[in-house]
Amino acid sequence: MEKRWQEIVELSELWAFNGLWAFVRDEYKNFGEARDVFLGIVEALLDQKKIKLSKRGSLLKGSIAEQLSLLERSLPKDRRTMVLGIEATHSCSAQTDFDELTESAKMDEESLWFFRDECPAAIVWIRDDGSEEWT
Repeated sequence: MEKRWQEIVELSELWAFNGLWAFVRDEYKNFGEARDVFLGIVEALLDQKKIKLSKRGSLLKGSIAEQLSLLERSLPKDRRTMVLGIEATHSCSAQTDFDELTESAKMDEESLWFFRDECPAAIVWIRDDGSEEWT
């Protein structure tokens, strides 16, 4: 894992996905690049067995590739969808709603995506002693 990624992981350790996302977005302002970096960090953490993925109190089943694919397919590809949610983006006023939000509000709403039903997983950190920290 590259040095900057390691710094982001150290800052966000034991936080929910929204914390990891916030640190990635602070570093990578372009949404597409931030999305790719976020998924890359999640993949590295899964490979290193530093995290597991869960949903509604149960660990996800399947290989790392399958779990990462589930997250990748669900994670919005554009900022507007992440801010407003998949349902809201289908409304006629979605672009106006998005445009009227302040940058700070957009950042806050982006992070909330990880707590919506649209998000297929939460992060479970694995401590050095092997215990799990559920977020």
